[in-house]
Amino acid sequence: MVHFEVIENVVPENVLFVHGNLASNRWWYPAQEVWKKQAEGKNFKGALIFAEFRGCGKSPAPADASEVNMHTFAKDFISLVKKLNRGPVHVVGHSTGGLIAALMLAKEPSLFKKAVLLDPVGAQGVTFDRSMIAAFEQMKVDKNLTAVVIGSTIHNNNAEAEFFKNVIVEDAFHAVKSVGHWVLEALDGLDVREELGAVSHDVLVLHGEHDQLLPKADSEAMAKLFSRGKFQIIEGQGHCANVESPEKFVSITQSFLF
Repeated sequence: MVHFEVIENVVPENVLFVHGNLASNRWWYPAQEVWKKQAEGKNFKGALIFAEFRGCGKSPAPADASEVNMHTFAKDFISLVKKLNRGPVHVVGHSTGGLIAALMLAKEPSLFKKAVLLDPVGAQGVTFDRSMIAAFEQMKVDKNLTAVVIGSTIHNNNAEAEFFKNVIVEDAFHAVKSVGHWVLEALDGLDVREELGAVSHDVLVLHGEHDQLLPKADSEAMAKLFSRGKFQIIEGQGHCANVESPEKFVSITQSFLF
């Protein structure tokens, strides 16, 4: 059901990565290069596993809005972990992917070790007004608008950078046409605080100092739900530290996981 990539022998233990809305596996590529460089000369046995939820990247598009549900997405990735049969894995989720990752811990705790949630959508979802839904409808036919919207989530974004134009914008334009607006609707009114309160894993919730998309209070509240949750501000970064400063993101993540 979901498209995934496995990059072998670059980390000490297996780590599954789940991207955010309008993103893809390729949002992890800048960090992947950092991990590859650090793995040179080492005998690491673990893999980076990148997976895309329905409608993003190379994963099949959902047939309709009924298939777009955070619980369904979590079950998709749980099925993938079982299929790969690599034992308990760490999980890293960004934005919407952070909320999905948290649900995975709650649903199948034995499949996972530690988790890092980077600027996650909060346990009570996100309430969007109708103008945002209308904007997403316009983005489906206007790639320039898509570029402006997705670029606004990246602190100090360079709109002329090749990675931004050829990867981030292209993947966002693809996703907004197949799933993006439905994800917004799926997050509206969501409340999974009870489920997440049962999670006993070590969880690090990260929040960029300059994140203008999601409130810091939501990340702090999520960290408090977990019995072994920790909260940390990433100074100097916005909503997308994995793209803005992959070296910093990798340093924080690997220090916590390994």
